[in-house]
This record gives sequence, C-alpha cells and structure tokens, in this order.
Amino acid sequence: MNSTILYLEILYLISLPVQNSIGDDIGKEIYYNLPKFWTNTGLCPPGELTHDDIKASLLSEAMQMNLLLISSLPDGAITHIRIHWMLELIKFIQFNQSGQAQYNFDVLDRFLDDLDEMHLMPVFEFMANLSNLFTKNPSHNYFLWEDLSYQVVKHYHNRFGIENLLNYRFETWNEPDLLAYNKLNFTLEEYVFALRHGLDKAGQNLHFVLRGPAGLFKSPQKHPLCWGLLQFCDSNISTCPIDIITYHRKGINENGAELIEDSKDLWSNIYMKYPTLVQLPIANDEADPIVGWSTAREFQADVRYAVTLVNITLQHWEAIIEKKELRNLETISHDNAFLSYYPNVFSQRTLLAHFRINNTVPPHSQFIQKPVYAAMGMLSRLAELSTKAELVTCSENYSMKLLKTKSLEAGKPLYFSWLLFYADKEHFSGRCIINIQIPLNSQEMFAYIAEALDQNHTNPYKIWQNFGSPAYPNAIERQTMRLQQTPIVLSSGSLGTNKIKIDLQHLKPPWILMLRVCSLYLIHSTGPPNSLLVSGVTHNEVLITWRESNNKSKYCLKTYQVWHRANSTQEWWHITKTIHLPFPSYQYAPEQNGKTVNGYYKVRAVDVFNRTGDFSMQYEYIEI
Repeated sequence: MNSTILYLEILYLISLPVQNSIGDDIGKEIYYNLPKFWTNTGLCPPGELTHDDIKASLLSEAMQMNLLLISSLPDGAITHIRIHWMLELIKFIQFNQSGQAQYNFDVLDRFLDDLDEMHLMPVFEFMANLSNLFTKNPSHNYFLWEDLSYQVVKHYHNRFGIENLLNYRFETWNEPDLLAYNKLNFTLEEYVFALRHGLDKAGQNLHFVLRGPAGLFKSPQKHPLCWGLLQFCDSNISTCPIDIITYHRKGINENGAELIEDSKDLWSNIYMKYPTLVQLPIANDEADPIVGWSTAREFQADVRYAVTLVNITLQHWEAIIEKKELRNLETISHDNAFLSYYPNVFSQRTLLAHFRINNTVPPHSQFIQKPVYAAMGMLSRLAELSTKAELVTCSENYSMKLLKTKSLEAGKPLYFSWLLFYADKEHFSGRCIINIQIPLNSQEMFAYIAEALDQNHTNPYKIWQNFGSPAYPNAIERQTMRLQQTPIVLSSGSLGTNKIKIDLQHLKPPWILMLRVCSLYLIHSTGPPNSLLVSGVTHNEVLITWRESNNKSKYCLKTYQVWHRANSTQEWWHITKTIHLPFPSYQYAPEQNGKTVNGYYKVRAVDVFNRTGDFSMQYEYIEI
C-alpha cells in the first residue's frame, strides 16, 4: 500500500527543547480489540429508603433533567445506569389466594419508560425492603425473592421485549455484608440462589446473566456473604448462581492509582484461594478515585477529575492487556450520576453541576456540564482497535500519556483517534515537539480535528468562582459558564500536506487532547440526527437534545448546528453559529428582548471536511 506520513507537531512550554517521535508501524505496533468497558454510571437517591421518598427523588424534575443530559452524550458514551434502591419503586399490594405476592409496577414502569426513551439501560439491583414484606422466616423469604425476580423479568419482558431485556443487567443486593445496606439480615440462599432460580424460571430457554455479589471483599470474618459465595462457586462452578463477579474498589486520593493496585491484589488473592473462578468475568462497578461522592473535593470540580477518570480508564485497559490479575475484567462503572447541591455544586463527584434555582416561580433546576462530562464524550470517539497506552516523555519531569486507536474498513485504516493527556498541574517553559506518524493511503483524502480540555478554556467552575460562587446564578452567569462546557478546537481542516501543527503553549495543565483523523471514504454523507426533543427548563429557556446519526459519520463529526424559527413565515436562524457543539444537546435562552423559544427547531451535523449533513425532522415547541 502506498502511504504518506501524517506528521503531528505539538508545541509545549517545558524546560529544554526535546524532540520525540512516535511511530505507527503496522508491522511492529500491536493493536487490540478495544471493548467500551467504561460506559457505566450510578447513583443512590437521597432521603429515607421508602417507596414515596424514592419515587419523589427519581421522578423529580431535577433527576429527570440530570438523566436526560447524561443520556445526551454521544452515542455509546454512557449506556447503563446502576441506581441503588430502584426496586423500591415497586409497591407490594397483597398476597393472592395462592400465597403469591402481588405488586404494583406503575411507578417503576414510568421511570423505566423514561430511561428507555433516553436510551439508557438500567441495572436491576435486587435491593428493596418493599414495605417490610420480608420476615424472619428464611423459607418464606426465599420464596419471595425467587418470585420477585421472576415477576420483574416477566413484567419487563412483556413491556420492553426480549432484545432490550438481554441488554439490561441484573445484580444481587449491593454490598450485602454492610448493615447499612443489608437491613433484612438475609442469608446467602435468600440473597443469591433464590434470585437465580427466579431468573431461570422466567427465562425458560433463555439465560439471564446475574451479577454479584457487588462486594467490598474485606476480611472473610467481616464479609462472610461475599466470600461464602466465592467459596461455593469455586467448589461448584457448574451450579454457581452468578455469571459475573462484581466487586468494589476505589482509590484513596486524586490520582486513583491505589484503585488498580488494590484490585490486582484482591484478584491475585482470590485466584490463589479459588482457582476455578478464573473462568468467570469480573466487573468493578464502583471504580471511583476516592470514597464519598458528596464530600467536597476541589479536584472533582474541574479538569483534574476529567483527567483522573481518563487515567483510571486507561489503567484498567493496560491491566486487561497485561493478561494477569485483571485479565477477566468485563466492565468498570463510575458512581457519578448524583445530583450535586449548594455550596458544593461543582466539587462533589458528579458529571454535572446542579443549581436548584429557588428564587423563581416555580423553582427549577439548572445544570452545567463539568469537564468530566466532556471527557466521557471524548472517550466515546475512540476507535475499535487500540494500542497500549504509552508514556511520551519530553524531559525528566514532563511526561504525557498517549493512547492510539484506529478503525478498519475492508482491511484499510480509515479512522484514527488519539487521546493524549497531561496529568501534572505544573506549567513549564521551553519547547516540546512530538511527531506522530500514521500510514495513510496516498489515494485518499483525510481531514482532522484536534480538541482539548484544560484549566483555562474549559473550566466553568473557575467562572462560577469569579462570579462570587452564587447559589442562584442568573441567566448571563449561566450562559458564561456554558460557553466553557465543551472542548475547544485547537485545529481542524483537510490534510492538504502531511503535517498538522498544533500549538499547546496556551493550555493550562492538566489537559486532555483528542485528535481525530478521518478518511473521506469512511463517510459518503452525514445522516440526519434523530429523536430531536425540546424540553422546557424555565420561562423562555429550553434544553434541546437529539440522537446521533447511527453510522460511522459520528467519528468524523466536527460540530452540530441548531436552527430555530418562531413561526412558519419567518426565516430560519442559526442559533449556535458561534458555538462549538460536539455533543448532542444545547440549552437555549434567547438574550435579546422579544425573542422567544416557541416555534420550530431542527439540527444538522457538520463533518471534519466542513460538509453539512441532512437536517433532522423539525420539532415544534410551545411553552405552556
């Protein structure tokens, strides 16, 4: 294959001028299939653990808007959401004449209908008190758990269909050895085996995967349920009730390094004690840098948390490739879908900063996307094949992490993406040049875009602080923060030559850079966005969301355009003309007096070749 060399020159301020070359020689560099194992999030509703309190929390206007924004990341950025106590939305009614429990699923139906419309898939943790339905009679409770899992699966099989249900996840009670969670003091039989039997009964010829024990795996004396389950499965692997072993390991500080080491130590110990378990996949469904989502930590407010999450993800990827302790890792999840609250709206472990605006009638919620939200969007642009993450060093004290990915069509690499981040907080003086070489077919046309997150240009938290950290930021303050929500474009265009020059000297560390290079042959046209939705936020303010076109053009996306007109006689107005909009949502509040959010909306994509795609279907919005 004839090839040219794509030359990426990155300039940066460090102590001494050094040059580094990173080759992409197909004959030497090893690429691995890259599963998107990080696309999971979770939360726990606040308040008392009762049906009414959980209902009020999960169906609240604030939570619905929070979930809508999370679902409005690029396709595949976040796929599953794990919500403690979600099954409390089911209400026990009575026992029928046969002694079977009868439940009202209406509230859970409503919540899951909303998730389904948002294209978010639930994790069913079988974790609920259900109006003190369970008693101290083990045989009675075993029957209730078995029947509950059976009824849940059958009900949602009928409601959503088998294809959706097989993509949902079913998990045992969260951290069952902790008294704060295990309020029923259930046994191992009630806790796992009854659920397995209920799922099998509901599935008949289908096998529904059960995950568990969702445990911390401290000492066997303190955590007998989790360790007891592993001991049983090691001795009876053919009748083991779970299919994927879930565990929880978090870090103890900002960089999250201990998370990986503790996970490796845990699984080294488990495989030594229970070697048969090496047959089962594992998943860390609370893989956060530090315990305590609501504890205010400044690093969680800005780009530092974004870099930390990306670093944790790549550390897990390296551990998978190593084929050692974490070789069976299926997924990780970040518990960061919570609703933050004042005065820690940015500094809690969340994807979004949540403001409850109580000085309006009626009160309403406002959300600002934190840099970690944008980082999840950037991760979704990684291609299907990936190298190991590697360290790029420009001096003794200045190293960056680089992940290279590519996508093949008919055996040819037609899409490349690189994720490069610098985690240190120190700024340097000097110059660094990095050459990244990619084999490209000289017959083809390529275009690229380089986007970045940094502490100067994509830091709504700093803007909020500059405004005096108001509890109720006004429209101008909110719009100013939103202008720093998304990655900035460092450079973009067609590859007329074989060089791209990107100057990073004005980026304030820590930062994340994503470079995407796309072949014209990968996308003949950009399809229209779909599922356009306009949701009212408050008076004369709306949130506009849509779904990406379901083809590979999403890899080659540069930005979106949102158009509006008040009525069918007016001309269309491009309301995002000066805004870089790489993700499928936009909050619109007209600044000019007399402008209205009422009327018609449509959206289209622009690719890296600056070609506009087809418009979406129009959506008419009328404020009530």
